[in-house]
Amino acid sequence: MTIMTLTRIALTFALLTLGADCALEAQERSAPSIDTAAINAAVDSPARPLADHDLDAARKPREMLAFFGIRPGMKIIDLFTGAGWYAELEARVAGPTGAVYAQNPPEFLAKFGDQKITERLAGNRLPTVRRWDHSLDALELPPAHFDGAVANDVFHDFFWLSKNVDGVIHQVYDALKPGGFFAIVDHAAPAGTGDAYARDFKGKHRIDEALVMQKTLAAGFRLEAESQLLRNPDDDRTKAFFDPEMQGKNTDKFALLFRKPR
Repeated sequence: MTIMTLTRIALTFALLTLGADCALEAQERSAPSIDTAAINAAVDSPARPLADHDLDAARKPREMLAFFGIRPGMKIIDLFTGAGWYAELEARVAGPTGAVYAQNPPEFLAKFGDQKITERLAGNRLPTVRRWDHSLDALELPPAHFDGAVANDVFHDFFWLSKNVDGVIHQVYDALKPGGFFAIVDHAAPAGTGDAYARDFKGKHRIDEALVMQKTLAAGFRLEAESQLLRNPDDDRTKAFFDPEMQGKNTDKFALLFRKPR
């Protein structure tokens, strides 16, 4: 075997090793470790309101926080946070070195009041949660600031709250750091209905999963994972979650995890 042949073999092996190392590094970056202890401590915290604990069985926050990949030290934007149920959990997982922006549209608060979010944040009980009363069309978020964004059961609301849903998604994209995640959980509408079940505040409050996928991918996100945990095949997807016929029942929910490319 000639010296030239040995050199070529050594070079090929080095390139293959380097490629494997790079692939492993990329895999580790795209699948960060889950801090189970931090999540369990957040969900089990006795400081959470009792009414919050009552919703755990249906919403499964322990599993969903792990699916989102929220970890200590993260900065999270909780979109249309409402009463802040998920914002509190996110803040407890992120811990004292993290931060959560709890966003609510002022027009919604003006119509329905802000008592619940005010009570949740009263007395500085969640010091790392920052109330962020900004409309969806003018979020005014700092660029490349957040590790993740969460829209839990509210993406359908974007269609009656915003004049430009695509613009909202682009704002979220710009506010995330490279590699940041965008988690969307929502009530599924019948396939092929687009935003028909979402445009009217007095409507069904559901959204077609395919439309969510289409719009989010078009903004530049990549789909990283889907969860079937909150699926309910017995739900016919035609009634609002607050419909009397849905009392005591769970809607069929999709859960999608998108990632902003690095």
